[in-house]
Amino acid sequence: MAFFLFLSFSSSDLILFYVIFESTLIPIFLLILGWGYQPERISASLYLLFYTLFASLPLLLALLYLYTDLGTLNFHLLHNAEVSCNFLLFISLIMAFLVKMPVYFGHLWLPKAHVEAPVAGSIILAGLLLKLGGYGLIRVLPLVFSVLSTYSHWLMGLGLYGGLIASLICLRQSDAKSLVAYSSVAHMAFVLLGLFMARAVRWLGVVVIIVAHGLCSSGLFALVGRVYNRLGRRSMLLMRGSIVLSPLLSLWWFLFSISNMAAPPTPNLAGEILIFLASMNWLFLTAVILGVSSFLAAGYNLYLFSGTQHGNVIQEVNSVSDGEYREHLLFFLHLFPLLLSLVVLINLLC
Repeated sequence: MAFFLFLSFSSSDLILFYVIFESTLIPIFLLILGWGYQPERISASLYLLFYTLFASLPLLLALLYLYTDLGTLNFHLLHNAEVSCNFLLFISLIMAFLVKMPVYFGHLWLPKAHVEAPVAGSIILAGLLLKLGGYGLIRVLPLVFSVLSTYSHWLMGLGLYGGLIASLICLRQSDAKSLVAYSSVAHMAFVLLGLFMARAVRWLGVVVIIVAHGLCSSGLFALVGRVYNRLGRRSMLLMRGSIVLSPLLSLWWFLFSISNMAAPPTPNLAGEILIFLASMNWLFLTAVILGVSSFLAAGYNLYLFSGTQHGNVIQEVNSVSDGEYREHLLFFLHLFPLLLSLVVLINLLC
């Protein structure tokens, strides 16, 4: 996976990027199919494969059409190219990346894949694979910049609607891993909105949210996986009272939960503020809906923390320890880059 990611960030040709982008599916497909927890891992891996491949075929056809029209697909040569784009070409170019992010209505593979994947699979999905979709949009959108203002408001509306609905779904979850998975869909509303407003400041906020969410979300998946490996269950009703038995792990739960809800001083807050400011300049109603989504994000993260850490301790979990050294090292290696990215962002803005 690291090799494919290195190649995807190093490629300067769209066709090569497409091939590597699809190759990243192979490791995560094998992880879910071979090391998933339950028999449903087979259907979850097939959902992942066919959702992403079905959305990727129009992208391949669109890239071949652009190659015949322009004679090249090199990023540097396409920088100032005039691409005659209609709605079909626009959708074909962005659909694969929207499903990989994922945007609402193209997200049904994500909860299944996260719930059935092992801990390593969930961390790779949340921290790397989903963020590659946002990177692909950053690469492709400059090609269709001339028609972006014509078609983007539909996709921005879809992102706002999806963020609200996914946040409400999070508040109804009893499975901790499923809640964290749906929170990824809710956070991608901010990314989608910032991308399709297509300004440099908005894209800075998008990159910040992508990096920060990739770290805090994968940290939450690591915490849920740690509890599941000891108890054999992910239900928040059966995980409650953990703060009494493992206070140090409760500190990690608290730190990653407040990061996921964009509380200060995390970079998630800085990214959301940049998107808020941009949306107020674009349309004030958009900023209001984003504010409601952010409020719901605080609600479901508090629900996740209080539901797992507070309450009466179940007798079966009395044997739960405070964690091993390697587990705390894993959590620290999620949190330290998160805080480091805030320092880098402050330097960029100053």
